[in-house]
Amino acid sequence: MGYRVIVTATRLAEPAIRRLEGFGASLEFLDDALTEEVLAATAARSRLDAILMRNNPPIGRRVFAAAPDLRVIAKHGVGYDSLDVAAATAAGVPVLLATGANAYSVAEHTIALILALGRDLVRLDGRMKAGHWDKWHYSGREIRGRRLGLVGFGAIARQVAVLARALGLEVQAYSRRTETIDPALARPVATLDELYATSDIVSLHCPLGPDTRAMIDAASLARMKSGALLINTARGGLIDEAAVTAALHAGTLAGAALETFAAEPPDPANPLFSAPNLIVTPHIGAHTGSAEDAMGLMAAENIIQVLSGGTPDPANLVNPAALGRK
Repeated sequence: MGYRVIVTATRLAEPAIRRLEGFGASLEFLDDALTEEVLAATAARSRLDAILMRNNPPIGRRVFAAAPDLRVIAKHGVGYDSLDVAAATAAGVPVLLATGANAYSVAEHTIALILALGRDLVRLDGRMKAGHWDKWHYSGREIRGRRLGLVGFGAIARQVAVLARALGLEVQAYSRRTETIDPALARPVATLDELYATSDIVSLHCPLGPDTRAMIDAASLARMKSGALLINTARGGLIDEAAVTAALHAGTLAGAALETFAAEPPDPANPLFSAPNLIVTPHIGAHTGSAEDAMGLMAAENIIQVLSGGTPDPANLVNPAALGRK
């Protein structure tokens, strides 16, 4: 029996393609800039068994109505805020994540941003190329001994803590599930306010939801230490970009390094990009060969697990209530 699998992107790691095709799946690749209308129309062409969700395409009730035989959605990564989980659950479609597959890659990128921002590498590079020699005037700051505050303590934050401690950073973390914080890696803090007030560097590693959207706003920025740095390798919607722009211009926030944005790709005219002491990267923290192979293979295995009648790994399952509805 053959299976029809839609991939919501133009590419997938070769090991994942081979694994799925070896299982008997036929893969259809769609354009990265994908609308729900296009996805629903594509789904409706013939029986659809699975969606391998790359990037963040909108997947809602229209897609589930167009694909009544859909049995699983497997995310290539862990972010799923563009997916209507309630609609998936109502349709009996389990949503599975590639939990931990990209953790080291994104953690490494987080540390790279901390180092680049903390040592002014991008600004100094630009000044030197413009003819300035700042050797006698510049004084940097070591990150050793500074306090890193992690918002969230999932697989990525855990790896950030390991790397940060090796560099001599003091690490603390806030999570709504305090029991997930390993005290050997990070000191648990009771509230976000405490983390903001006592961290030299604040790094975001939590999912985007109604209670975390724009959590970094003018009020939370005002509670941060003077001279603090802000890092976001999680979801762009966690940040009020206008508030961060204002704080950077005012100097109350010493610097920010952002990997994700509220709208992707962002408008080049976004006022955020005029802010000083800002480093931006195009949501590529997980784009290493090793991470893409791992995410692709885990997504493939999640699809195969469901289509072969197995029980999904609870650590990867977003909506357990979907099981048994079909």
